[in-house]
Amino acid sequence: MYSLLTVSFLATFTALTKVAIVIIASAWLVRRNIFNETHVRALSGVVVHLSLPCLVFANIIQHFEVSDYAHWWKFPLMGATITFVGLAIARLVFRRDNEQSYALSALSVFQNAGYLVLPIGEVLFPAQFERFSIYIFLLLLSYNPLLWSLASFLISHRKGMRVKWSQIITTPFCATVLAMSLVFTGLSGFVPRIFLGSVELVGKSCVPLATVVLGLTMGALRVNRMPPFFTVSRVVAIKLLIIPVLMLVLLKYTSFSGGRLEDAFWILEASSPPATALVLQVVHFGGDEKLVCGIMVIAYLIALFTIPLFYSIVEVVL
Repeated sequence: MYSLLTVSFLATFTALTKVAIVIIASAWLVRRNIFNETHVRALSGVVVHLSLPCLVFANIIQHFEVSDYAHWWKFPLMGATITFVGLAIARLVFRRDNEQSYALSALSVFQNAGYLVLPIGEVLFPAQFERFSIYIFLLLLSYNPLLWSLASFLISHRKGMRVKWSQIITTPFCATVLAMSLVFTGLSGFVPRIFLGSVELVGKSCVPLATVVLGLTMGALRVNRMPPFFTVSRVVAIKLLIIPVLMLVLLKYTSFSGGRLEDAFWILEASSPPATALVLQVVHFGGDEKLVCGIMVIAYLIALFTIPLFYSIVEVVL
């Protein structure tokens, strides 16, 4: 068990270090006043309305083949189930938090499903990484629309605020729905290759740009303005403890998983910290940026230990 814990910890640490270096450098640029709030909001707009939709559209059109995975529907269905079960728990816990309850619920439920889990899987399963990455892609079929509709509404919603369609029908959401419609109707093959190549080119900028926006936003934080311990502890308890434990029980006592690779995939997804897209959303659509970014920093630090812990338990117990 100790060797497994060491391997998984180093894999997680390596993946997070790559992200952390970019975040630290970006935060330094803000502290040096090289970038300001206007720059951050403009850059977040580029990510939300251009690079991310291009990334989503290109991946779905190029990599999703229904015939290759007979039980492909299990992954988006389970991804949506995890989200709604977690949301039910979060809404119960934060029902008395008034102004912050919606944002805290989003932070407790929506995980970093792709950008963090993908590099961890690449290190842990080099021989099976192609299949592992397909699992992530299939999960994102349901997760991305929820992340860019429901989560964007929750993260920017304030008491007394009227619901706007722009909070729910976002550009990434539309890109996902359009691409899936083209695939299931068989029309994806008629998308011109040269057009798809251009879309893919822009989409490749999404991950580094999103990471830079995260760092720029976090650079404006001050330690004395970090969220209260009671607030942070409840988010961390739901996202990094309760949800992974529920997934562990499900894997142990049901047969929905198709093997050890799937076991590892599901526990990594369940124990992943909050999605960095939530920072993009709160910057672009509005909301409590200090609350979201403060909790995000703490959650990622704690995840350095909780992710390898749950992964090792799955490797030993199942």
